[in-house]
Amino acid sequence: MASLTSLKTQERLLDRQAANSIRQQIVNRTMPPGHRLLEAVLASELEVSRGTIRSALMQLSNEGLVRQVAFTKWEVAPASISEAWELYTLRAALEGLAASLAAEYASDAERETLMTVFRELEAAAKAGQREAAADADFKLHKTMVTMSGHKRLIREHERIILQVRFQMTHIGFAPRDTKDLIADHRLLTEAVVNGDAERAEQLARSHNDAEVKRLLAANARQADGVPHQHKREKDNG
Repeated sequence: MASLTSLKTQERLLDRQAANSIRQQIVNRTMPPGHRLLEAVLASELEVSRGTIRSALMQLSNEGLVRQVAFTKWEVAPASISEAWELYTLRAALEGLAASLAAEYASDAERETLMTVFRELEAAAKAGQREAAADADFKLHKTMVTMSGHKRLIREHERIILQVRFQMTHIGFAPRDTKDLIADHRLLTEAVVNGDAERAEQLARSHNDAEVKRLLAANARQADGVPHQHKREKDNG
């Protein structure tokens, strides 16, 4: 007797497909921060059940891209400099650890892969291709984190990066000058490839610190709510 395909498996696939579709709308700005997400409307547009939509929204909530309001309503997550500040400081901690582990434990093949990705970033930056350079930037950090071999770190970093890109898009936080982009990533890549764990960790953290300082400067201009103690730290530094 032929076996039947599990409908539960199909439901899980629908959940993911629905999440992918909604995520794309959020990332490309069709659904901006604060946009109400109505289960009935989404279910009708995607031609799936409200239960499938609810599961998809819960997945996106875990990714930090949507949030539930008053237990029954959903909306696209807020975007602000203070939100971005929290993400970048957390990213610095994760990537610092990842760089240290990658420098210590990565294989020769993984180190060569990292160099290849850096060369992609360098070529895009020199050609003035800002979007391609930004993509290569994220790809380099993801490659480095994967090289750490730390499964939980890899999962958490993937969630953080999704939110970082979301925040950058919606607050208009442009990448730094391409010259700085190349120089910073060259030093970081070389430290990891050369197995210098301590230097790799320090460079990964300082790389993100530079972005944090830019966010603090932007916050000072916009008064967007970064905690006052961090403003004082900046002033005293």
